Amino acid sequence: MTVAPHTGPDRRTAATVTGVLLLTVAVTVAAIAAVQWVAARTGSAWAPGGDLAVYRDAATAVLGGGSPYEVSRDGYGFVYPPFAVLTLLPLATVGPSVGYWAWTALSALVVPAVVWLLAGHLAPGDGRRRLVLFAAGTLAVLPLSPIAGTLLLGNVNILLLALVLVDLLRIRGRHQGILIGVAAGLKLTPLIFVAYLLLTGRIRAAVTALATFAATVVVGFVLLPSASATFWGGAFVDGSRTRPPDEEAYGSSLRGATLNLLPESWHPVWLPVSVLAGVAGLAVAVWASRRHEELTGILACAVTGLLVSPVTWYAHWVWCVPLLALLAARPGRQVPAVFAAGSGRQVPAVFAARSGRQVPAVLAARPGRPVLVGGLWLVFALPLPWWIAHVVGWVPLPEQTWVRPVELLYTLLGAALLVLAAVRLHRTGPDAGPAPRPARPPA
Repeated sequence: MTVAPHTGPDRRTAATVTGVLLLTVAVTVAAIAAVQWVAARTGSAWAPGGDLAVYRDAATAVLGGGSPYEVSRDGYGFVYPPFAVLTLLPLATVGPSVGYWAWTALSALVVPAVVWLLAGHLAPGDGRRRLVLFAAGTLAVLPLSPIAGTLLLGNVNILLLALVLVDLLRIRGRHQGILIGVAAGLKLTPLIFVAYLLLTGRIRAAVTALATFAATVVVGFVLLPSASATFWGGAFVDGSRTRPPDEEAYGSSLRGATLNLLPESWHPVWLPVSVLAGVAGLAVAVWASRRHEELTGILACAVTGLLVSPVTWYAHWVWCVPLLALLAARPGRQVPAVFAAGSGRQVPAVFAARSGRQVPAVLAARPGRPVLVGGLWLVFALPLPWWIAHVVGWVPLPEQTWVRPVELLYTLLGAALLVLAAVRLHRTGPDAGPAPRPARPPA
């Protein structure tokens, strides 16, 4: 598989990376163990690993000759394609505790791997600054509710984020699209990136992604024909499996906001509204790609997917990691920009954005940039302590009392991000034209 060239780490870099990886796993495991310990001693019925328990039950059912779509845990059913349960079969061969902590360690390691990838994209050729961004960025994103919540629940969101980012930011040539196809085979929502590839003129990559996704469907039918018939026969659009029957499934998508805010007679409007939002969001993503701002385009596409998906929970907003990285690294100028220390003078660049090649620049950060990044960090971080306090019984408030405002906040934030991206692109001048094909790296 052909990937973009990069400089191998020296001994100091390797030591720093190893230290951050070990610290990430240690902090994650310690935090989850603390929540589990407190929950057990306060009599709370909630415990970490709820989503992973559903995955394990589905895998156990398959090994027992049953269907993954006939089992549920506390009303939560398995909602992913049959190919996904095939990849989860190892969970059924080990004990629940061993599987949970192994999964947690793997997911925790993916977090700094994503930050390292973003640091390399935003600070190419500057190894020292990349290490600073890597270490600081990893510690900054771990407390964010989408990341911490995904780790606590044992969800697959972080792994999907990594697959898509590696495919779009690192892979070049005929192999681009494979990881997006695999991600879509695990969960359908990454299919929106196939549309992004098509609309940005990467036809071969889009076809590769679709072919890979189709291969995962075929594998599912060959190995799990009955389960595949159930899923593709209608279970994939059955939203009732995402929540127990007595709980209202709102979430932070446009559908969730519609169900939350409007009377029942207005609920059907969520579909045309979502279609319009999908068209507008993809238009912004393509617009950014034509300006050679690949990460902006990827984020616009991801946020569009979160808004138009029938069900989007707070833990799905793991895309806050590249969002914060991009905003911190670029003050929003016409050219791929940098974030530099200070706001009243020019200093050597700390970060330089790129779209396949390095872009030298020396710019000063706008004074409001730290406020913007810090404010968004608080938006994504603040729900976590309230959530933990609720599940361990410290806050005697109904869950929807604090969950719904957070969900609506995420919905509004997603819509605002697309609008602001469009405004910024409009202000920076005409399209630069289709992005040039990246040169094949030397062998």
